[in-house]
Amino acid sequence: MTEFQKLSCGIPGLDEILGGFVTPSTVLVAGTAGVGKTTMSLHILSNATKNGEKTLYVPITTESSDKFQDYVSTLEFYDDSIEIHEINRQNAEKDPLSTLIDIGNVVSSANPDRIVIDPITPLGFGFVEQEKRRFFYTLDSMIQEWNALVILTGELFEDEIHTTVISHLADGIIYLFREEVGFRTDKYLKIIKMRGIDPQIKSNYSSQKIHYDVSSEGFKIYPRLKPDENTEFEDTKIESGIKGFDPLLGDGIPKASSILIEGEPGTGKTIFSLQYIMNGLINGEPCIIVTYEEIPQQIILEASKFGWNLQSYIDEGVLKFIYTNPVDVHPAKHESFIKSNVEEMGAKRIVFDGIVNMEMTIQDPIKLRGHFQAVINYLKSKNVTSLFTTEILPGKEEITTSHDASFIMDIVVVMEYTKSSEQIKNNLHIMKSRRTSHDPQLKEYQITDSGIEILNDS
Repeated sequence: MTEFQKLSCGIPGLDEILGGFVTPSTVLVAGTAGVGKTTMSLHILSNATKNGEKTLYVPITTESSDKFQDYVSTLEFYDDSIEIHEINRQNAEKDPLSTLIDIGNVVSSANPDRIVIDPITPLGFGFVEQEKRRFFYTLDSMIQEWNALVILTGELFEDEIHTTVISHLADGIIYLFREEVGFRTDKYLKIIKMRGIDPQIKSNYSSQKIHYDVSSEGFKIYPRLKPDENTEFEDTKIESGIKGFDPLLGDGIPKASSILIEGEPGTGKTIFSLQYIMNGLINGEPCIIVTYEEIPQQIILEASKFGWNLQSYIDEGVLKFIYTNPVDVHPAKHESFIKSNVEEMGAKRIVFDGIVNMEMTIQDPIKLRGHFQAVINYLKSKNVTSLFTTEILPGKEEITTSHDASFIMDIVVVMEYTKSSEQIKNNLHIMKSRRTSHDPQLKEYQITDSGIEILNDS
């Protein structure tokens, strides 16, 4: 009786989704040209080779060996210990049975743990449907004897997957595809089926489009951000760093809460966020600033006007900037980058400055809200206190960004101007707070050479 085992997928992010591949088994990786099937396959084999497995790559191709070597020389992850057995595509299409015998002989000789045939679809190309089925049933019988993890790539559209006999023989099917989103093209994968996977894991991925990237560094998958389930929350408060603000929240901000600072342009939202970060840095807390509009150098210069030397904390490794162009970034990739930096630094405070810009990335209001909810829930699970800034229309307490972001935040602070015949005043008030009481009254504040200061009631 065959003994099934779990192996690492060998693709960053895929183990997190699947928990690994089952072996022996057959996995079909399907998609049209240029979506990354070959890169994914070679990345899987390379990491397996580095872990001591025997691997075999069988490209069915019209390209020369030199051209293939030129291609793999551009791949930073590639391990040249992979055994390569090239098959001419024209010959494979003309005489698939001889090709099948050839592949079987190579597998018997090499006795590999993982095998990739890339692509499988040219085999049986000229057969009528009944002959094609018999051919692939023969291939399936051979694969059962190989006792290996076999990955077959297929040049298929999604609707073709369900009609091809190959899909019925595969234990798992991964479909790769492109999608136009605004000004960019995103790559996604779907796990159409995967036998031997925990039912709970299967239910988590069955309806998902999962974002991935392909580059010379390899095939990288970005699972959606999830909170750490083993966190113990700390029922404590932290200082904001803004003079006179903490008493408005019952003597401080609840740790691991999310704060939204919304206000008209020029009301000091970024200054408020930098003052909050500086307080954390002074108290020895690693911090992150995520900015979508201003580049880090601009923010560092702005902070220096208040005597805050952010560069020194960057040099010490306790402050990091994440500068993101919202036109180019995918939400799942952005979430993954935030997660890796939070965990690498052990961050305690994080600022997202100008979340209005994320609308360029996520135009669907429900998905936008889901993105912020995922980020907030993850940060809470890591006991990280997060602060977000956004804009409102002048003279209105109405969010013009992030579509209902205020509903998912723990604390919402509005900063605004009030005009009279004699002067313009800066005022703020706390619209809501969870986990603590708050003073709902309008409070005047001023921006001084040392930052924002809440004025005493006169």
